Amino acid sequence: MLPKRLMSARSLDELAALCGADLEGDGTRQISGPCGLAEAVEGQISFLTQAAYAPLVESTGASAVVLARDVVVERGDLALLRCDDPEEAFTQVILAFAPEVPPVPQGVDPSAVIHPTAQLGEGVRVGPLVSVGLGATVGPRAVLHAGVQVGAHAEVGGDTELHPNVVLYPHTRVGERCVIHANSVLGSDGFGFLFNGARWAKTPQVGNVVLGDDVEIGAGCTVDCARFGSTTISEGCRLDNLVHVGHNVTVGKHSLLLAQVGVAGSTHIGEGVILAGQSGVAGHLSIGDGVQVAARAGVTKDLAAGGQFYGYPAGPRRERLRSIARTQRLPGELESLRGEVQDLRERLESALVRLESAGEGAPEAAIDDTPPEEDQSS
Repeated sequence: MLPKRLMSARSLDELAALCGADLEGDGTRQISGPCGLAEAVEGQISFLTQAAYAPLVESTGASAVVLARDVVVERGDLALLRCDDPEEAFTQVILAFAPEVPPVPQGVDPSAVIHPTAQLGEGVRVGPLVSVGLGATVGPRAVLHAGVQVGAHAEVGGDTELHPNVVLYPHTRVGERCVIHANSVLGSDGFGFLFNGARWAKTPQVGNVVLGDDVEIGAGCTVDCARFGSTTISEGCRLDNLVHVGHNVTVGKHSLLLAQVGVAGSTHIGEGVILAGQSGVAGHLSIGDGVQVAARAGVTKDLAAGGQFYGYPAGPRRERLRSIARTQRLPGELESLRGEVQDLRERLESALVRLESAGEGAPEAAIDDTPPEEDQSS
């Protein structure tokens, strides 16, 4: 069994000052760490941001809770840290207990391979077994963790951090203050093949990948280089783990692509777009600004700006939810209809039996073949 991370206890006075909260309770009380309301035990601190979880405050085992100023709490044994923004305040509490992570040492590790033509800015930290290729540039204060590969003529902006085993193919450009997590690959070939009658022949992919400033990319992501030109992830975008972006895609500023999203080639994604987990976008489409695509939705056509889309093929959220609701009701409605049809059949058969019974033994009507007399009134 692995040992737990050791964290120093902190007083409630210290935590209240750290997150700008007004303390109700004993400020000398020592807190060992943060925890959720339902799981917390004596000596821990928790938080409340959603009204749905308010009942847990009355039953939590925590010693203290960070919450909004107007929340009513009946317990006298619970210390309260009241503030304007409990989410942000609790983030500061979490950081106060965060375990120390050793930084990459200043300078260049002896095992790193830096090409003589590469340029490293002031204050760069280069970890073990890093490779920086021909003509590449790394901006000031950038951090390259162990095993990072920076290809020929690639560019890494200042204050950017590349975590272990990140690979930047040649000519990839990464902006300033970016974070790229472990094992992500930027600039690998786009998926381009043409069938020539005998086999799939590769279409040359000679473009690059460009990341704007303040972009964060999760672990295990792949962003393909363009067939020509650039695949672009614009300023402020966030990619979750295991996201794939195809060649010549453009992602607008401050968009979010959640886990396992896939975007096919040459699609344009607008600004402020949210693609929820496992959603997919076909190629050569346009996704308007502010669009929200629900988890596991499949986008097969252009989407107008500002809409919420759901299902496969993705359509307006309200319309798709109604369709799902109708589909879920359908088995019961069909069973009810089957019963009604069966009842009508039985009634019809009963009526036919009665009609046949009533006709037995009745004299046949005489048939008069005599033509009617003409009207003599005229």
